[in-house]
Amino acid sequence: MTAVRTRSRSRLLRDTASSAQVEALLIIAVATILVTRLYLHLTGYPQVGGSVLHIAHVLWGGLLMVAALMVSLTFIGRAPDRIAVLLGGIGFGLFLDEVGKFVTKTNDYFYRPSVAIMYVVVVLLLVVNRAVHLRRGPSPDEYLANAALTATDGLAHGLTPTDRDQARVQLERAREGGVDPEVVEQTDLLLARCREVPSRFSWVSLRLPERLRGERSVRVAAALLTVFSVGILLNAAATLEEDLAARTSNVVTVIQLVGSGVTVLLCVVGSVGLWRRRRWAIRALRTAALITVFFVDVLEFAVQEFGALLNVAVGAAALSVFSHHLRQMSRHEALPDTA
Repeated sequence: MTAVRTRSRSRLLRDTASSAQVEALLIIAVATILVTRLYLHLTGYPQVGGSVLHIAHVLWGGLLMVAALMVSLTFIGRAPDRIAVLLGGIGFGLFLDEVGKFVTKTNDYFYRPSVAIMYVVVVLLLVVNRAVHLRRGPSPDEYLANAALTATDGLAHGLTPTDRDQARVQLERAREGGVDPEVVEQTDLLLARCREVPSRFSWVSLRLPERLRGERSVRVAAALLTVFSVGILLNAAATLEEDLAARTSNVVTVIQLVGSGVTVLLCVVGSVGLWRRRRWAIRALRTAALITVFFVDVLEFAVQEFGALLNVAVGAAALSVFSHHLRQMSRHEALPDTA
């Protein structure tokens, strides 16, 4: 007999869609930083405010973050959440872009380590976001609350077949966890009363994962990650050799050499295991991508600044592919994103 999960006593119930929303906010923030830096470079770094005042874009970032909070606190539904994510992401990007001014006495916007600081902040937020959802699976109350939230939004705006099916699976999990069956039944009736609407992003949501995240894409991602990791390893080895010849030492180079070496080893082992379609192989590749994104690329940013963006893009794309594939393999075990 399967054990029934203990009912959660926490007053803080997690939104199963929040992990993806936080990730989207951070992606928008990073894109905002890149667009802002490109715009300022092309326009010669103009100052807004005339000869006396200087209205820094960190102020616009703060205003947009407050606007995002107001939208989120004022309106109900998924659409306002998406608007809040967009406004908050742009605002946070504008805010974070000026970090160099606030960690130096000279208000140096071009402070070289500022890029690494931005990267570390984004990575830490991603780690916290993941930790909140990986600490434990959703409780029965959280399953019920999320299904009810979907029903509430659906009564006003309708539901796609995917959203309705997902909510009903959540209700079933809530029932299995000990939630009052009558409450589950009443919530299911609300879902049944929601009109059906087509998915606005059906082509993107259904075809892109199939075409870009299928089995073949796992091998492509593994190959790209391996090639770039080998490149970083060789570069670190060459730099270390030059340092030794000049009788100098650089701790960053040594750490980078070790980190990229571990990544290459995991990539090779994982790539070999892929031919046997072993889950551990994808987990090894995902670990390699995690080390690349959260460790090796931090050092790359500290040395190369925005020159490390290509390495980050490869690592992040590979991590997304491996995580998606693991979720697909575990879909029958758990509904929420736990990869």
